[in-house]
Amino acid sequence: PSWRFKVRTFMRVISDSLPSLLGVKAFDKSKEDFFINLVNDTMKYREDNKVERNDFIQILMNLKKIDENMEIDPNNESHVILDDKLLAANTFIFFIAGFETTATTLTFSMFELAVNQDIQNKLRQEVQTTFKKYGAINYDSTKDMDYLDRVISETLRKYPIAGSLIRRCTKAWQVPGAKGKLEVGDRVVIPVYPIHHDPKYYPEP
Repeated sequence: PSWRFKVRTFMRVISDSLPSLLGVKAFDKSKEDFFINLVNDTMKYREDNKVERNDFIQILMNLKKIDENMEIDPNNESHVILDDKLLAANTFIFFIAGFETTATTLTFSMFELAVNQDIQNKLRQEVQTTFKKYGAINYDSTKDMDYLDRVISETLRKYPIAGSLIRRCTKAWQVPGAKGKLEVGDRVVIPVYPIHHDPKYYPEP
């Protein structure tokens, strides 16, 4: 990442509204244009060629059609208008949230299976048994693999994708056993990595 990207990220950590107030965008215009054009071109192709798929883009297209059929007051801030930029933004978040996170989790899972042969054998047995039952590896058969789910969950405990999470408080809350109180609008940093490795929370992970 460039120094400009680092500065933009630092500004966003300090305050969500600071970059907007200063007119600083999170990403370069070339990246923004790429995703907007990607979404627009894909939607136009599907509409022109009557193509429908069971994926994220199709969900957005369906929502946009519903949106277009509704009477929405553009002056009402509670009404969200699904324009091209908002659709592209959702696609970008979906890409970022689902691409690297999945690859990283699978990489760590493979590493753990490689160094824990007994777990690998047990998981392999479950996969083979499930394959015989369903005749294929698909969404339904994967949901039926309980041990696989536990392997992935334990991988995420040991190697969390996000070291910490930042959330905003939506209602006042007294912290148990402490003088401090969270007020509406307060930013809360949740230390995911330390919690996942703390025997207080996971004595027998």
